[in-house]
Amino acid sequence: MNPLDLYQDALDRMSAAILARDFDAYAREIDLPYLVHFQTSRLLVTTLDELRLAFQALVDTLLAQGVTHYERVARSADYVQRDRIEGWHHTHLISNGEHVTYPHLSRHAIVRRGEAWRFSESYFRI
Repeated sequence: MNPLDLYQDALDRMSAAILARDFDAYAREIDLPYLVHFQTSRLLVTTLDELRLAFQALVDTLLAQGVTHYERVARSADYVQRDRIEGWHHTHLISNGEHVTYPHLSRHAIVRRGEAWRFSESYFRI
């Protein structure tokens, strides 16, 4: 299957879970351990309790910014291994039709676990 389509589908599922504040749906999209890169630090998430804290921090950040629409548009994605895709996307944070911030370029890695593609590594800039 096309890696760009797989990457976009994964982004859509994760974004929907975040906006819905649905931790269970979000957790199904994550492969533990999950490495998160921020602008100035890294976070290695190894348990569901740690993942819940990271999820809540992200949700709280979006709520504080008034985000009503969290759209991520895949720009490129390639297989770097048989069961790993790395991709780039633009992130749009929108509040009632207006951008909260300028769209920015981000990236993720997804890995295949059985039939499912899950996020194993993320780079955030919010």
